[in-house]
Amino acid sequence: MLIGTLAFALFLAAGTPAEVVIMNLPAKGTTSFTLAPNGKVDFQRAATLSLIHVEIEKLEVVQKLSPAMNAYVVWAISPEGGIENVGELAVSAGKGRLDTVTRFDQFGILVTAEPHYMVDRPNSVIAYRTQAPPAANVRRVVASIEVGRYDYSNLQPVSAAVPGLVIQARSALQIAAGAQADRLAEAEYRLARIALGTVEEMLMRSAPIEIVQPVANESIRRSQKAFLAAREASR
Repeated sequence: MLIGTLAFALFLAAGTPAEVVIMNLPAKGTTSFTLAPNGKVDFQRAATLSLIHVEIEKLEVVQKLSPAMNAYVVWAISPEGGIENVGELAVSAGKGRLDTVTRFDQFGILVTAEPHYMVDRPNSVIAYRTQAPPAANVRRVVASIEVGRYDYSNLQPVSAAVPGLVIQARSALQIAAGAQADRLAEAEYRLARIALGTVEEMLMRSAPIEIVQPVANESIRRSQKAFLAAREASR
């Protein structure tokens, strides 16, 4: 991939509403709920945090949902419509797993297909969401949130035999460029380009994956920072 050829313009879309079932967790013990269509999530309240364990069997390759998507991102949704990115599903042998936390004590779970794991708003490509449990003693409400605020429809898929995190890093820079970060957040974008350039150079030298991964993470972080700065500057 040539870093200089990023022909993608990111547009803000109107977004569409999505309903999420919100659970009121008991003060003690672990409660399990279904992630429709074929997943499970365990919740446990611990002091000021809620512990979350997500398991999904027979997980589709994310690109089957949308070719330019590279990660399954898990979101915690509060009754007021608050949204928190709580992490990326780790995928192995067709199974997805995540152990994470949220500050919310009442929340639902949404899993979306995303271009990279540091996105700040959920995509409209929803893969899983919490389903109302049959237990009568579990209180729940339905919250409506906005999804699909960012229009990724013209995002170019990154197809290459490289680690998934590198693909995410390439997409993250493409999104920053599409938001005109090269013009609106020049300093942040320059650092993002340098970070991805370092990743590409390490790949050319066949560096071990355990060395490449932290640099790819840094590249994604800098690209997302450039994107957010450009979005703020354009308001």
